[in-house]
Amino acid sequence: MTQHECRGEGGYGWIVVLALFVNFLIIAGLQSSSGIIHTELMRTTSADLSVIGWIGSLLTGLCAISSPIVSVLTRMIPCRVLAIIGNIMISLGFFCAFFTSSVPVLILCLGVIPGIGSNLIVFSITMIVKGYFVKRLPLVYGIALSGIGVGMLSFPSFYVYLHTSFGTNGSFLLCSAVCLNGMVLSCLSKPNASKLREKTPDQSVSKTKFFDFSLFKSYHFVLFVTAHLAFNIGNATPFTYLQIKGLELGFSEQSSALFITTLGAGSSVARIAFGWFSAKFPKIRIRSYLIVVLMASLSTLPVAFTSSYPLILVCSALFGSCAGVTHTEIPTIIIGMMGIDRLDSALSVAYLQQGIGSLIGIPLTDIVCRSAGNNNVSFIFTFGITALAFLLMVLSFYLPNKAPRNVQSHEISTKFPEPKPEVFVVDASETRGPAAA
Repeated sequence: MTQHECRGEGGYGWIVVLALFVNFLIIAGLQSSSGIIHTELMRTTSADLSVIGWIGSLLTGLCAISSPIVSVLTRMIPCRVLAIIGNIMISLGFFCAFFTSSVPVLILCLGVIPGIGSNLIVFSITMIVKGYFVKRLPLVYGIALSGIGVGMLSFPSFYVYLHTSFGTNGSFLLCSAVCLNGMVLSCLSKPNASKLREKTPDQSVSKTKFFDFSLFKSYHFVLFVTAHLAFNIGNATPFTYLQIKGLELGFSEQSSALFITTLGAGSSVARIAFGWFSAKFPKIRIRSYLIVVLMASLSTLPVAFTSSYPLILVCSALFGSCAGVTHTEIPTIIIGMMGIDRLDSALSVAYLQQGIGSLIGIPLTDIVCRSAGNNNVSFIFTFGITALAFLLMVLSFYLPNKAPRNVQSHEISTKFPEPKPEVFVVDASETRGPAAA
């Protein structure tokens, strides 16, 4: 891509980025408040965490686990329509929760329906964004996904205020109204018309193949998505167990919610900062990314052994920052690994692993904690599983390649310098001809 083309990126695409930012803010805000919702529903329904915890698991897990299905739907239904349907589903789920106290129905209304709706929004608008940007894509994803950090920063305290002022059911009704705001921006998320016109008849025919199973021939890709699965099993834990840790130490509900708020603040800043860094210094992106993943793992360990409020805040901020970066870079890494034309299929697999990890993370951690008889073990477990993710990522990036693959000229190239290959570096300035991958 030339410098002139780089300057020409964006345009109406920035409106789409804003839509993705706001929707991420709302979705992540609800997900990060799941620990507070669990605590409140455990009081009002007398159900234990092993049951109520499925709300947060499904809300977060289905947001990603349904990605392969949504990937197919984006080939048959306009992405903007899917995003709008997703907004309606989230709002409808919380609205219906207002009228029930049945735990199974609450799991359906607060977990299943919003979880699927969230993925319809996120996956669809992400596909629209890639039509407006190439060179600036890492920075753009960093900006859009910083909405997750803002949501985690602002929503938990806001939700505590809602259920304190209006009760549990009243807070569900107000959350339903808040979710409708995202639908306005989803309506504005139109695809890049010039990109649609550029498609040739041959390209249109190739879209009849709904999923690219050849992705699994790349052991780099398989290792990476497996690492992503392991990381997200651990990533789900702090959002519930930081709140529980605070309450067990005798801190107030508002003070305990501040752990999640701090986690979100770190995530918001780090996503934008690393997005800029990733676009500015692509040749050291992978090494920097691995350092961040390792720091995310190490940041959880001190929480298991301390009762210091300031130290838990610091660890929360550090974990939020590193976990936020880990998720923000997924689309960029996958483009470099598999090519931009395979992003929809590859990203759906990565999000599927993310969803499975989020789905089983809290129940699995609950089993571990019950077996040990101590909730502090949850943070040791998080350290262990995220450390495993780090090791798998090292293998996925640095194992030698088997064979080269021809990359189209508009794709973002992947470089393997010798003797120590720096794999999956996304550098759009060097994509003027076929490149080896």
